[in-house]
Amino acid sequence: MAVSNNEVKTALIIMYLIGIICLGITFFVLKKVNGQFFTKFSIGLISVIFVMGIILTELYQL
Repeated sequence: MAVSNNEVKTALIIMYLIGIICLGITFFVLKKVNGQFFTKFSIGLISVIFVMGIILTELYQL
């Protein structure tokens, strides 16, 4: 069971890092295409990353 918990924690951290990378790429692309950083898509992506951060904080009891 402990191995399974560590695998879940690792998967969540990897998902969080992928989300941050996608957010950075999204901001860069939006700035190049539209001249704006924030759109509905980027705000939705920020919300998902924020929720993942809360989950990770609760998981690790930080």
